[in-house]
Amino acid sequence: MRLRLVLIAALAALPLAALAATDDPLTSLAGSEWGFPDAGDAHIQFRDEEVSGFSGCNRFFGSYSFVSGELTFGPLVTTRMACPPDKMDAERKVLALLEAVKTADASHKSLVLKDASGAVLATLPRRDWD
Repeated sequence: MRLRLVLIAALAALPLAALAATDDPLTSLAGSEWGFPDAGDAHIQFRDEEVSGFSGCNRFFGSYSFVSGELTFGPLVTTRMACPPDKMDAERKVLALLEAVKTADASHKSLVLKDASGAVLATLPRRDWD
């Protein structure tokens, strides 16, 4: 009976251990996708050295580097479609935010984007899972 209780307790603890692992810091953003919670369907996808996404109205792409928490974007190129004013406003905010990013803290659940002073610009939730 005692062994059964120990096994049940061990099995019950497994999901908590799995959830705790999702808070581990990421050393690479490659293969991940993140959403901008205040900008509708806007999102960003990271590949090996390339980044792409949707900024609220248009698609964007370019290069990036993520080394030891420092996140920098190369010039981002966007398509040039016109959209309603609210979507254009959301897009301007997303692109300005990406331009201001200098560092980031990444875990399996969130990507925290920060400016040069370390102030949090945005916290992006993960849209995909490894």
